[in-house]
Amino acid sequence: MAGKALDDLIVVEFAQMVSGPMCGKMFADMGAEVIKIEPPRAGDEMRAHPPFPGDIPHPEKSGAFLYLNTSKKSLTLDPATPTGAEVFRALIARADVLIENHPPGHLDSIGLGFDAMHALNPRLILTSITPFGQIGPYRDWKGTDLIEFAMSLTGYNTPTMVDDAERENPLRAPGHQAEMMGATAAAAASMFAIFHREATGVGQWIDVPCWQAIASTSKIEMAAYTYVRLPFSRMRGNVAVGLEPLPCKDGYIYTLWSADSHYVALKKLLHNPHALESEIFDKLAGRQANDDVLRLAIRQELLKYDTEYLVSEGQRLGLTIGPVFTVAQAAQHPHLRARNAFVEIDHPIAGRFEYPRSLVQMTATPPTPSRAPMLGEHNTEILGRLGYSLEEQQAMRAAGVI
Repeated sequence: MAGKALDDLIVVEFAQMVSGPMCGKMFADMGAEVIKIEPPRAGDEMRAHPPFPGDIPHPEKSGAFLYLNTSKKSLTLDPATPTGAEVFRALIARADVLIENHPPGHLDSIGLGFDAMHALNPRLILTSITPFGQIGPYRDWKGTDLIEFAMSLTGYNTPTMVDDAERENPLRAPGHQAEMMGATAAAAASMFAIFHREATGVGQWIDVPCWQAIASTSKIEMAAYTYVRLPFSRMRGNVAVGLEPLPCKDGYIYTLWSADSHYVALKKLLHNPHALESEIFDKLAGRQANDDVLRLAIRQELLKYDTEYLVSEGQRLGLTIGPVFTVAQAAQHPHLRARNAFVEIDHPIAGRFEYPRSLVQMTATPPTPSRAPMLGEHNTEILGRLGYSLEEQQAMRAAGVI
């Protein structure tokens, strides 16, 4: 059987919740040995977050934790204690990457900052994921995904299409968009640093602010402001035609009609209704100037057809069109099923559930996630490998170090 892409790497993950664990998950599912350091007794805070099977809280059954921590090993450890710091250093001496998402200065405060770790292991790559970064005026601000997303160039523009920006307030996007972008950027940068280390033999410190990571995705808004000092508007009347979910007979679709060819295809899709045939709609300028009338007419026509017809026939006609799926529709969609986008994983306590398989497919080294670890499941294995006897481990456990 072929090995996995990163099965020669050792990664220490000293992180909780979303950003750090998601970064670690990308390494773990690709084959790296990811040793997840969790606080003794309580574990990663995400273990207390829903959803839970049967809606009954249990530290080994959090769906969010189980997804974010596939394929890892769990070591309970308090590096702020002298013995815990000794174990931490022993881990770092052998590690390729250390992922952490504590507030700036935390590692230094317990004597485990970059300078100390780099002196111990010059090849180490330290990847620090924080809300606002290691430098800058907001360095010490407390942040959450909600705050980071709201402060990004995308935050104000969600939702994009409104009639009254003063009355229709910005909304939060679902999920953990900023932290997921931070995690993805961190994983990519860590790999860049690994390639650099292969050439130079020297590791480095990677500073990943989640706010900056998601702000960097706002290409259109930033370009409009940079080039012409035009703040991106949420107002329906100030944006190009289309760009909003439109209801049809059994759901919603997205489509655009800014290009003349797209508008012709849209009319054909809707069987050339009389309401769309006016010559004032033939060119983009006319469609924009009369957007209020045209949009209403298109909405009325779309309600005559179901999603399947509109999307399949629209795509055949060369129209930019797609459905708005519910979670259930996306999870059961035959395209994702054909791509094996989900995998069933059995957990001895949580049970057997489906998980998203991976962000990508690889032909030679396919990533296949295994279950998330139980709290402290690998203590004996990892500490034994570092040379600690069972008696020493028992003493650590009694002292609350592990």
